[in-house]
Amino acid sequence: MQRMKVLIFAGSTRQQSYNRKLARVTAEMARASGAEVTLLELGDFDVPMYNADLEARGTPADVMRLKQIFFEHPAWIVCTPEYNASYPALVKNTFDWISSPVKSDPAWTEGFKSTRGKVVGVLSASPGALGGLRSQSHLVPLLLNLHCWVAPQNYALGRAAEAFDAEGRLVNEAARKPIQAVIDQVLFAAQRLNA
Repeated sequence: MQRMKVLIFAGSTRQQSYNRKLARVTAEMARASGAEVTLLELGDFDVPMYNADLEARGTPADVMRLKQIFFEHPAWIVCTPEYNASYPALVKNTFDWISSPVKSDPAWTEGFKSTRGKVVGVLSASPGALGGLRSQSHLVPLLLNLHCWVAPQNYALGRAAEAFDAEGRLVNEAARKPIQAVIDQVLFAAQRLNA
């Protein structure tokens, strides 16, 4: 069976972000499960806040790169922070750009080309007890609107400040089982939808 390509990313660019740590741990676990993993750092891309006037002058080059990367991966796992009981602007801005059609490019005139049919697992980490669950509850409708298949299995890592060591390794061993369950479900569904 061909190895499934999985895109894993965090909705944060903060150096010590719990969700970036969670994304790295998830990427290691997904590789161990046989997936071909791309660990994406959104901070590596120069993407402005979405603005239709700016877009009319030409879609930024890094947005085009992101569109292609998201398109090439049938499966994604998103690790979202929680800001004010919802997901952060970085996540929304990324999805707003990659789902916007590029009228000047025949290959990208269809706005949902990068998102339609993707199998998406949702994880979150937060210092609070709920682990970012409220963020997930807002993110899932956005993903559905982008024509993604959202895995019903999810996981919110609470008390994230105590969950990782100084090197970013997961020391909360109890968290590995639900993270693995999300990975397994995403791989299972993506293999069948892309058979």
